[in-house]
Amino acid sequence: MHLFSALRALLLILPLSWMSPGAWAQDTLTHIAKTGELRMGHREASHPFSYKDPATGQVRGYSVDICTKIYEELKKELKRPDLRLTYVLVDGKNRLADLKNNVVDLECGTTTNTLERQKEVAFSHHIFIATTAFLVRKDSGIKTVDDLNGKRIAVERKTTNDGLLATNERTYHRKFIYVPVDSTAQGLDALTRREADAVFADDAGLWSPMTRLGKAMGDYQFLEKRLSVEPYSIGLRRQDPRFKELVDQVTRRLIQTGEMAALYKKWFHSDQGTLPMSVFMREALKRPSDVGVEQIAF
Repeated sequence: MHLFSALRALLLILPLSWMSPGAWAQDTLTHIAKTGELRMGHREASHPFSYKDPATGQVRGYSVDICTKIYEELKKELKRPDLRLTYVLVDGKNRLADLKNNVVDLECGTTTNTLERQKEVAFSHHIFIATTAFLVRKDSGIKTVDDLNGKRIAVERKTTNDGLLATNERTYHRKFIYVPVDSTAQGLDALTRREADAVFADDAGLWSPMTRLGKAMGDYQFLEKRLSVEPYSIGLRRQDPRFKELVDQVTRRLIQTGEMAALYKKWFHSDQGTLPMSVFMREALKRPSDVGVEQIAF
């Protein structure tokens, strides 16, 4: 009996990673050190956050730059200057599943950090704060969200914006005609071709493709009503404190040293002007936070 009690006590104090084979599978740092590779999930055309430049084939963007900083820190932490960086294309439907299923190690795009999503994946500090908005043609006569009742709305499926529209319909007894698209840029294309009466997306995500319209950019306007505040974060796997601490160390440093503000200026300035930094974004650059938001419709 004395021996049994001693063994039982020993089992209770052994690390959980020793007890469970699955625990090692979630240790991203160990996995990266073993394979010599960091797999960065990126989007096809989420300008200017995460996209593949059709001219050069390079993966670029604001979120990609931040994830590249994490990659550089990993090389130092693991003492692996030869660490490979592999880009893996993800989309709105599979990005979280690809994280959970170990297809990618970081999801670097325009993913909103919500309490519901935190049940599936973990998130870095907020890297950007967007608001969800309706963009319409100025000559459409649409002035309010009520004017959109029964109208065609282009929206990216399997996103928080898709859910917000459905919630708004239920709450305010409206009915929208959904025009599903695969990216914000496609949503703007649908609006410019008059295949949709409005596009519903994050304002920052719409801004970049709008600048490519040149003078025609002035033909469109955002409705004053915004349905939510959307804090973007870098996605990573849950229950992996070592990797999250490294990611948070990098994002905290970028915020506190002003590097993230410099990246904002780099990516949100064009010949047509600079996207004004919102009060929410200014706050995010003062106080690092990874708090998730409730998915609600204002």
